[in-house]
Parts: sequence; C-alpha cells; structure tokens
Amino acid sequence: MSEAVFLTINPPAALDEMEMLCERLSAEISAGRLQLPAFPKVATTVQHALRNEVADIDQIVIAVSAEPALGIQLIRIANSTVFSNDARQVRDVGAAVQCLGSRLVRAATLAFVIQQLRNVEELKAIRDRINAQWRRGVVVGAIARALAVRVPVVVPDAALLAGLLHVVGRIFVLTRLIHTPWLLEQPGVTERLLDQFGSEASCALLSEWETPVEYAQAIAAATRADRDLVGPLDLADMLAAAVVLADLMPSSRTEYMDQIQLAQVYLQTEPLWQRLGLAREHCSDALHTALDGMQQLRAMFGA
Repeated sequence: MSEAVFLTINPPAALDEMEMLCERLSAEISAGRLQLPAFPKVATTVQHALRNEVADIDQIVIAVSAEPALGIQLIRIANSTVFSNDARQVRDVGAAVQCLGSRLVRAATLAFVIQQLRNVEELKAIRDRINAQWRRGVVVGAIARALAVRVPVVVPDAALLAGLLHVVGRIFVLTRLIHTPWLLEQPGVTERLLDQFGSEASCALLSEWETPVEYAQAIAAATRADRDLVGPLDLADMLAAAVVLADLMPSSRTEYMDQIQLAQVYLQTEPLWQRLGLAREHCSDALHTALDGMQQLRAMFGA
C-alpha cells in the first residue's frame, strides 16, 4: 500500500492500523467462521432447509413462514412478470416456494439479510456503501441471468443468484471497516480492501451458509485475474462476463447505452466472448434485457 494515500494523516500509524486490519481479515477468513452482523435466525433456518441438492419443500415453507416479511417477499417475487409467465396469482408461501425453486428462495432470503443489515444502527455510517454494493450485485445478477438465456449451459436463476452472492464478501469487509472509520475516508483504500478480501470472504460466507459449492467455486474463478479460459463453460464464465458488462449498464431505460464503449470493452475481453460464442450485438441485447427488468428486480431485492 502506497504511503501517498495517507499523506493527510500520520503515515506510520495509518500503515500500522492498515496492516492490523488486513491481518484480522485474513485470520477471520482463514478460520472460516464469518457472519454478517444482525444475521436473522430465519436466514439460518432457511439455509439449513436448503442445504441438500433435493430440498424438502415442506421444510422450506416452515422455515420461511417463521418470518412473515420474508414470506410476503417470496409471494411478491413469485407474482412478478420477471419470474412468472402464469396469469394465476400466487397467494401463499407454499405456492411461492414451489413456483420459485430453491435458487430464488436463497436470493430472496439474502435480500432479507441485507435489509436487516442496513437497519443496524452501528452500521449507519456505511449504509450507503452497503446499498451500493448490493445494487452492484443485483446489476451483475440481472446481466448474468440475461447472458445465461443466450448461452444455455447455466440455469438463468443460478446465474442471477451467483451475481447476488458475489458481493456478500465485500459487504462483510465493509462491516469490519466500521471499526476504523478514518480508513473509509482514505482515497482508494476501501476499494483496495474490497478487491483484496471480497472474493475470499464471499466464499467463506457461502460455506458457512451451506450454499452449494458451485457458487463459491464460480466466484473464486470469475474474480481471478489469471483464470484460464479452458474446459467446459460454467457458472464462472457467466459471472465473469456479467462483471465485465456491469459497468456499461445505463442507470435507466431512457439513458443512452454507449455502443462505442461496449465495442472497446468487447475487444479488450474478446477471448471470453469467443469462449461464450457471443458477438458484441449479443452483449448489447443482454444488457437491454437486463435493463428491462431492472426496476422490478431492484424493488424485489431491495436495491
């Protein structure tokens, strides 16, 4: 870490504090017992019910029903045009769980966890930063889902869930930075810490949450700079591609999508698109598809 970052404060003290924070984060991640503050009991129960590949619907319904707000959220998601083409209205938790499946139940539960986190008074100073990271997760998830429709090797809802999950480690790191608030104000420091520890923290959290290992593997692979583009296409490819395109997503449907910038990014990452079999026009179409459903997704997942 460059000392120039800390010119406005005592550099030796700043670097010492920085090193101690990094050591604490490394130790926590290595121990593999991470948890977000104010983690609701219902989330633990739902995760436990979903721990097997073939989840018991009745157990999931019982777990979700323990928290009315989560049940209502699932029903709302099940009735959205994004996830349902059925004209019939879903009116109870059981029908919502059956309609959505385990991946979207996980996604809704994660959104509920983030909402609880934002309500923690101790974290008030970083609430906007938490919101920004979660919005990023929804954007990446939406794009990954749109790409998965065009490259049918990954279930679209799995791609969406991977996008949401890939930011949880970054949110965890933010909750640890609250104890060294002056670091939050140093230019570039927060982002460096998020980049350094975010992926590993996500993987550790997913293990703690009994999430299928494919998601942690995808996050670890997608965020590795030296990743080899070999072997069968998988969830990591979809996540990596969505992360690349996320910075190009307009903030609204009325905003112009910069096709010149898209062309430049496409050329810079062309091996990935060749691997996926996607032309630049396909990437543009995926961005537009994700943008079409973005307002609903943000409302459903609290972003």
